[in-house]
Amino acid sequence: MKTEHRGLLLIEDSDEHAELTSFYISEHRPDITVTRVADGGAAMAYLDTVRNQQQPMPWLCILDLQLPKYDGHEILAAIKTDALLKILPVVVFTTSAAAKDIRRALENHANSVITKPMGADRYEHAIESILSYWELNQHHLVIPRS
Repeated sequence: MKTEHRGLLLIEDSDEHAELTSFYISEHRPDITVTRVADGGAAMAYLDTVRNQQQPMPWLCILDLQLPKYDGHEILAAIKTDALLKILPVVVFTTSAAAKDIRRALENHANSVITKPMGADRYEHAIESILSYWELNQHHLVIPRS
């Protein structure tokens, strides 16, 4: 297992889903530090700190769509249209299985869209799969800073 620390930005309003996600990540990948923001306004503010180099670029973002203040589609569009942030991999992890939500997320350049499964075991497997995929497909991403 890699020993470097990686930051994961979790944008999730549900305390239950955030706790489950953070727990499974800490159990399976203790080298990943989770930063959770609970609404769209807090997400936009956090992304501003990344843009202004007050926080490091996350290794990965897991984004819910149904959020207060700004919804996940607005946050995704803000990330993927920003010159610095657009390289941040974003996995939309949502309870919505609606074709219109999936299509809109993909049109806004989500790297993946996954519907949250029911049941703790399936939820844990989904989180593990997300992390495994991005560990295999993201090789020491170097973020250029001006």
